Amino acid sequence: MDSPLVEMVVVRVSPYLRENRPLLWLGEKHAEVPRLLAIAIGEFEAAAIQMPLEGEKPGRPISYDLLAAMVKQLGVRVVRVVIESVCKSVFFAKVVLQGEGPARALDSRPSDAVALALRTGAPVFVTRALLEEAGLEPGSSRGDLERFLDRFHELEPQVVERQAAAVTATAVDRDGAQAQSRRDPADLLTELQGRLQRAVICEEYEEAARLRDEIESLEASRRE
Repeated sequence: MDSPLVEMVVVRVSPYLRENRPLLWLGEKHAEVPRLLAIAIGEFEAAAIQMPLEGEKPGRPISYDLLAAMVKQLGVRVVRVVIESVCKSVFFAKVVLQGEGPARALDSRPSDAVALALRTGAPVFVTRALLEEAGLEPGSSRGDLERFLDRFHELEPQVVERQAAAVTATAVDRDGAQAQSRRDPADLLTELQGRLQRAVICEEYEEAARLRDEIESLEASRRE
């Protein structure tokens, strides 16, 4: 960790250009024009990260909830997580723990480290060298996130996401299926797929079956 560290915030999880390959987006916390860092992660990990971002709690603890509880019960504190480097599109991270004695850094995948950080309140950092190597400037044209990147600097990332989630939830609650029909089918499909992932992780199988049927129906209508 020779390079200086830059504190980041977890902005969002979004679809990758390839199907079934989500991206974890991090943004500089203390920057007037924050840079972004995108990391490809697995679907399970994406859902596990999205849940605390949206304030959702599973009916039963998933592995990251259990790990966070174990750390707390053992009197160990997650000091920070640090995403250090990338090699051939593989990112490397460390989880820094503090118990009795000196702090220790454990090797970790970034997705696991961030999922744990969100559940323990630990800050997330990247090395400045990594951010300069792989970071994106706001306003860069990168697929379906272009509009998001253009307005990223206007508000704190967490506020943007919470406002968007609140607006969507209010619209759906108020107008039901009519509100959903006015939304872009691709956006709605992405949201439903994310909700399906979380339902499976939380073992809410009736809800998962309902969402699967809704996804299949939406996909069929898009093919017509």
